[in-house]
Amino acid sequence: MAEEIAIALPFSIDPYGKVTQTKEQSKIWADKVRSVIGTALKERVMRPLFGTNISSFVYEGQNFAELSVQDAVSTAFNNQLQRLQLQSVSSMFDDYTNTLSVDVIYALPNDEVVSTTIGIIAISGNLKIGRAHV
Repeated sequence: MAEEIAIALPFSIDPYGKVTQTKEQSKIWADKVRSVIGTALKERVMRPLFGTNISSFVYEGQNFAELSVQDAVSTAFNNQLQRLQLQSVSSMFDDYTNTLSVDVIYALPNDEVVSTTIGIIAISGNLKIGRAHV
């Protein structure tokens, strides 16, 4: 199997005016995992089933959100990242930053085991609408 080459993310241009690329397989697959997990369902017009519904979970309770995110990640790997073998998914909510972090451990097609962490910010609390103070 030929080694895969992909556009390096975040997108950038090298000093010679070319789009930067990478051959590092763990980086290529981590970018794909983040792309699938970080994209909301129906966000891509021509691919409405691409992504997950994780963005809707941040408005639910902490325990429900953690379990739902783990389930959504497992479903995404089964449906959209079939070349990878999901090893484990864990999530942790940080009360101080209101961030739900998801750690995903998976095996690449070359059997290398890697970990990717994805942070999802939860919106909580009530914001009172009123006059701005100057």
